[in-house]
Amino acid sequence: MRRPAFVRWTARIFFVERSMGRFRWNCAALTDVGRVRRSNEDSVYCSAESGVFVVADGMGGHAAGEVASVIASERIAERLCGTCATGALEQVEERFRTAFVEAGNEILQQAAENTAQLGMGTTATVLLLREDGIYVIGHIGDSRAYLARDGMISQVTRDHSWVQEQVDRGMITPEQAQNHPQSNIITRALGTEAYPTPDLYKGDMRDGDMFLLASDGLTDMVSEERMLSILLEEKDPERCVARLVREANLAGGMDNISAVVTLIGETD
Repeated sequence: MRRPAFVRWTARIFFVERSMGRFRWNCAALTDVGRVRRSNEDSVYCSAESGVFVVADGMGGHAAGEVASVIASERIAERLCGTCATGALEQVEERFRTAFVEAGNEILQQAAENTAQLGMGTTATVLLLREDGIYVIGHIGDSRAYLARDGMISQVTRDHSWVQEQVDRGMITPEQAQNHPQSNIITRALGTEAYPTPDLYKGDMRDGDMFLLASDGLTDMVSEERMLSILLEEKDPERCVARLVREANLAGGMDNISAVVTLIGETD
């Protein structure tokens, strides 16, 4: 059964399948409040039909983070859906940049009109699957995109965080960064500047690829090795997101938890 593409509900899964060009994909998404927070400020978007997937992790408190993440998910998806599956890659990349700027400006405008929402912002990690077998990822903040391929997992995106900057400078190790007390300091997000600049990544899809978009409520609680193990054991996206969220909650569930998993296959 086809279910709505955009969700911010707690502990809700939806699952859809789509064929496009050489490839078909199954996808599922789940967002959960976790075991500590009172509200869920994450938002996820999953449209197999358009090949567009989003995870956004809001910040700001007093429900402002929820507002920011919903704006980001909806506006970016609106800009990308239905227009990017076959267009020139350069045009698609420009549309990504425009989508992030428009979402960021709407967040700024809404915060200016409502003082209770001043300072709100959100991460956004976006995956687009194209008919020609190319994937494009746009990213800002510390939510992440992973690619599981040939029995290995790789983090495609780079965190926009103070801790990541210290790792890049050689001041701390990646191991020290995992539990650093300042790991929540974000250096780039939507809603903090008029012209936010996303990082863009692109590559070729392969049969058997699995993409995972995740908020830090998942990646802070579950190691890459464990995430890969779950992806390889389950294969089915719906079971994958359920187990990933369950693992994060078992590890403490310190933050809202969101996961979008997409499995790529070749058409017959």
